[in-house]
Amino acid sequence: MQDSRVILGEVNQRISNRNLDAMTTAAVVAYYSQENKARISYAGHPPVLYRRAEDKTWSYARPPHRKGQSDGFPLNIPLAVDLDTLYGQLTISVLPGDRIFVYTDGIIDAPNTEGESFGLARLKDALDANTGVSLSELKRAVLKALHQHTKQEQAHDDVTLIVMEIC
Repeated sequence: MQDSRVILGEVNQRISNRNLDAMTTAAVVAYYSQENKARISYAGHPPVLYRRAEDKTWSYARPPHRKGQSDGFPLNIPLAVDLDTLYGQLTISVLPGDRIFVYTDGIIDAPNTEGESFGLARLKDALDANTGVSLSELKRAVLKALHQHTKQEQAHDDVTLIVMEIC
């Protein structure tokens, strides 16, 4: 069984060997049902959010040394910057009914007509406002909030999100 650091390190090696001329970020969420744990590693990627079944709000999955929710992105560098990067890993306990939300920076970087980004706070607000809905409804709610912010189709960057519930 590999942890998320090893998986991300292998991805970094493969991407580095391809000499791509693009900044590539990644988040690896490795779920271990026998342990009720999710191990998360980042390569320059926005922080994963999670919500415990009994909670009404979402939390950022951040390394333990980070003080607050808005302290910026995890410190690991993007893929293919350094072939020998040793990525960090954090572990969160998860139980049935808990949810995990992974997304690309295209969501939080999406600008409105004044150039203001959608941002982490608006994303978290959209998630917090929709805690009792199905996974597909949650996805639609986030995309609706994003569209209301931008008032246009997304053309500046990719917009990808994955939301999962622990069974």
